[in-house]
Amino acid sequence: MIIWKGFGILNIVIPGVIFIIVSAILSSLGLDSIDSRLPLAFVFIVSGVIIWHLGKALNAKSGKVLVDMETGEHYRMGTEHSLFFIPMHYWGPVGLVLGFILTVATIFT
Repeated sequence: MIIWKGFGILNIVIPGVIFIIVSAILSSLGLDSIDSRLPLAFVFIVSGVIIWHLGKALNAKSGKVLVDMETGEHYRMGTEHSLFFIPMHYWGPVGLVLGFILTVATIFT
């Protein structure tokens, strides 16, 4: 089961779309025989950068804070964009780390 709020589902959609585009480009160029970890690393790195910037932009817009005059409590208004209760922009570095691990694994094997 996938749990998301707002546009948090884009954390899954963006890498999927980039993977389809990269696969189509590689197959049209006849490069299907290269190690599959390298294109996957590219997908994770590019999608990590996109998700970081998109998540920061989307979550910055949802930062309106209202103050209750009677109690002095602060309420954050707007939709938070998250996947599995983790804000969207924190998934960007996860993609980067996975991409770099796959790159290093490809180089040293």
